[in-house]
Amino acid sequence: KYLVECLDSIVAQSYTNLEIICLNDGSTDSTLDIINSFASKDDRFVVVDKPNSGYGASMNIGLKKATGEYLAIVESDDYIEPTMFEDLLKAMQENDLDLARCAYREWNEITGSEILVDYSYAVTKGEVVKPTECQDILLGAPSIWAAMYKMDLLKKNDIWFLETPGASYQDTSFAFKAYIAADRVMALPKQLHHYRINGNSSVNSPGKLFYVCDEEAEIRRFVAERGLTETLKEAMAFRSFGSYRWNYDRLATLPLKRQFMKRWSSELRAMFEN
Repeated sequence: KYLVECLDSIVAQSYTNLEIICLNDGSTDSTLDIINSFASKDDRFVVVDKPNSGYGASMNIGLKKATGEYLAIVESDDYIEPTMFEDLLKAMQENDLDLARCAYREWNEITGSEILVDYSYAVTKGEVVKPTECQDILLGAPSIWAAMYKMDLLKKNDIWFLETPGASYQDTSFAFKAYIAADRVMALPKQLHHYRINGNSSVNSPGKLFYVCDEEAEIRRFVAERGLTETLKEAMAFRSFGSYRWNYDRLATLPLKRQFMKRWSSELRAMFEN
């Protein structure tokens, strides 16, 4: 439904030296036809047609295929401003950044609401920060698509998506790992991305009840491996509470809520004890 608008916004970028990797994760609609139509007119496209394996597994295939020095992510129901990649790349190169992020507009098709998310609460926009020292930037939504990453940052720190089945919050640990591995991060003041929440965005499957817990466990593993647990324990607890509260609120039935609350309660007790 939104893919043509999404791909049009990428093709129209003012920065043109792009490798546009499109991952068709076993779609059963006209998605592949749309992608192939774009690829037939633009040799910058790399089309990967694969059986369905979920968000994390698909993203990791994209990471492995990417040959550029920098990486950006655009999800198929979003679209971007014409200068997004140019603006982020300029910031990356001029300030020797590991990661640059921009403001984005969140448009909720279900409620009709629209808000601007600009990270002004977290950092002074345009200032270079180290997230392990300026930890407020760790507390926001992952929004992995409102950013550009240096590929070396991801490769040297072995940063990948968890491959739990389905599209289940794998951006959570990916974003946190990228931030704490980065020495130089900047939040640009410009709003360059449009994030759409639509009727298919929420997940209420009982099978995905605890996937958010897997993401938080991955964050704790990555942090402990780097000897940063003591440094980051408050930030991890704060953002974990936000993730778990969001997951609890989205669950459709009381039995699911109760089941999840048991797990949440036991993990919170362990946090307090530690």
